[in-house]
Amino acid sequence: MNTAIIFDMDGVVIDTEPLYTKAEIRLFGEYGVEIPEKDWLLFRGCAEEDFFNLSMQRYQISEDKEVFMAKGREYVRDEFRKGLIFMAGFHDLIERIQQKHRTGLVTASPRHNVNWLCESIHLDKIFKYIVSGAESAHNKPYPDPYLDMMKILAVLPENTVIIEDSLLGLRAALSAGAHVVAKGGSVPDKDLVIAHRTISHLDEITVKFIDELLQESI
Repeated sequence: MNTAIIFDMDGVVIDTEPLYTKAEIRLFGEYGVEIPEKDWLLFRGCAEEDFFNLSMQRYQISEDKEVFMAKGREYVRDEFRKGLIFMAGFHDLIERIQQKHRTGLVTASPRHNVNWLCESIHLDKIFKYIVSGAESAHNKPYPDPYLDMMKILAVLPENTVIIEDSLLGLRAALSAGAHVVAKGGSVPDKDLVIAHRTISHLDEITVKFIDELLQESI
């Protein structure tokens, strides 16, 4: 029986959320916008196109969209160059599971961002298979990116574990029919209860943890 563990990227594999926040504060600051604390959750796990459309409309930013997007992308990469690191426990986790389960990476980020990360931190050396949600029929919160990855890995949803950390990602993973693990840190813990399991650190995902989860009914 084929089994698979599929990872979300931001906040699960690489510690990008604080870097995105710094870049977004810098970007919006140029237009005199201070993001209300309650609004930050709207952007977590958001596809790039949706992020720019939502923020420009919400804060009435009249800049040319292409200019606004170009600035945002460059500010993000500036922050990534300064302090991009893998999530604590990720390397140990991937080493634990790759001998027994197929693995894949699914991200809402566009392909140009994935390619940049492959060049800078060699994600493609860790994951043979990477799906950019922007290339699926629909991006997260729709299940399409995860279903596309399951087809690539030749695995059924009931034999798949997905690790996510955002509300949009969790909804996509659950809609795909997989066993879903929510990692805390990006959104309030109370919002993670929709997942089948919740964790605060990747070290909690042991081989036994995965075996028991795959045996549970969805």
